[in-house]
Amino acid sequence: MNRIEKKVAKVLLYVFSGVFLYSCSSDEAELQFSEGTGYVSLNLNTNIGFQSRAVNESDYQNLSNYTVQILKDGNSLHKWDYNDIPEFTELANNTYTMLAICGDSTKAVYTDDLCVLGSKSFTVKNDSVNVNVTCKPNSARINIEFDEKMDEYFSDYEVRIKTAAQGGSTYIWDNTTAGPVYFKVKQNEVVTMTIKLTPKSGVEADTEIQKTYTLSPADAMKMTLAPVIGSGSLSITITIDETVIEHPVDIEVPSEWV
Repeated sequence: MNRIEKKVAKVLLYVFSGVFLYSCSSDEAELQFSEGTGYVSLNLNTNIGFQSRAVNESDYQNLSNYTVQILKDGNSLHKWDYNDIPEFTELANNTYTMLAICGDSTKAVYTDDLCVLGSKSFTVKNDSVNVNVTCKPNSARINIEFDEKMDEYFSDYEVRIKTAAQGGSTYIWDNTTAGPVYFKVKQNEVVTMTIKLTPKSGVEADTEIQKTYTLSPADAMKMTLAPVIGSGSLSITITIDETVIEHPVDIEVPSEWV
């Protein structure tokens, strides 16, 4: 390298060094904290947790469909669509909550949509905080199927589902219901399911079987009901996922049924 080339190289080195130092000092200046404040950076991802033909899950995996808020004492201080979240947000020293949501969290039962959400508390104290939230469904998926033989022995049959979010109401699942259906539940919530049966052959009294199951958000439960005739009695076989439980029904079986 000749003398001129060396001089050019030195000039370029000084120039690039200056640009680098300016860039670093600029970034630091942007994050200089005012007294009693700090900065927060918000990040979001999703974990739908179950697959379903009832809803388009890609809608809930697309972060652009989410709204993100910063809450303090339950009150919203900042609210953005996901794509509009700033890289850093300055906040006064305190404890906050990041809330991200897609869907309507006020509904108790979802038949053609979902609610996917997540939240996390964080504290700002003269520093820069990165907050990461994973959003999950707020509901459990339930699917109930009736064996075609149910019509041979019962003129009517249904399952009544009751969760805490429904208040005093009950969701009635009959043979026209197309599942799955999603029910808003808390972690390890006890869900009551009452099977109502109206036998054929002139029997007027309804037959009722009440069961409880523990479900949490993102759980998936499949129930199948089928009639069983044996030894002069009628039973209902309830299959929960892979577990089969036989529940006797106190009905005297006419001789023509056997």
